[in-house]
Amino acid sequence: MIHPSAIIEDGAIIGNNTSIGAFSYIGSNVVLGDNVNIYPHVVIDGHTKIQDNANIYPNATIGMTPQDYKYKDEITYIEIGKNCVIREHVTIHLGTKSGNSLTKIGDNCFLMVGSHVAHDCLIGNNVILINQAALAGHVIVDDYAIVGGLSGVKQHVRIGKHAYIAAQTAVEMDILPYGVVKGVRRCYLTGVNIKGLRQRGFSKEEIHLIRDIYLEIFDGPSIEIPKRAQSLHKKYADNKKISILLKFILDHPERHLCLPTEESIIK
Repeated sequence: MIHPSAIIEDGAIIGNNTSIGAFSYIGSNVVLGDNVNIYPHVVIDGHTKIQDNANIYPNATIGMTPQDYKYKDEITYIEIGKNCVIREHVTIHLGTKSGNSLTKIGDNCFLMVGSHVAHDCLIGNNVILINQAALAGHVIVDDYAIVGGLSGVKQHVRIGKHAYIAAQTAVEMDILPYGVVKGVRRCYLTGVNIKGLRQRGFSKEEIHLIRDIYLEIFDGPSIEIPKRAQSLHKKYADNKKISILLKFILDHPERHLCLPTEESIIK
């Protein structure tokens, strides 16, 4: 299951039924789970742990030092969950001390060709990064979010659950859960991710309620969004899906959100 030309450094831990293709390199502090499929010309280094059933395609590079001048060869980590697909030329960098020393990717994630996960990013489960999507350092991407091709996400930005970022979007501010955003030089909120929510089993009533909450959140000056969110949270405290949306705002009320334009309508 390991090609003779592959280099496996002493200390690496390789799970059962894991295959490693020609000319791939596995560093001494790497841990690979069971049934991992490493294609030819893959580099995995650093203190990197990849759980079961991953498929990692040619020229992916995982565990290189972060692109951060503050990094001084400290021991930092990468953790990748189960059932992830990491396509050609993907890059995933180690964490830094300023980011809890960890870059983390959850289960069932799909990182398409050329996508980049920088130091200290925290990615949830079932996330998709489409071709050439790039996350800067310390970005948080919650479950089921999709980042469109050729999009760039600024450092420290939060992307909420079930959000959808259109292709070629520059993301500089936080994206609310369930939202759709787009914009070449700056992102704008254009509506609720109705198609995605339907695919994931949200009812028609739940989607209409989310849309109504969006309308109330943005009905007034943006500086008062946390105040409106607090009032709505009291009203919908027992609704888990609405609480996800409102707590995203209330947990960090100082953060700037991607807003709708005056012309756009929350659909």
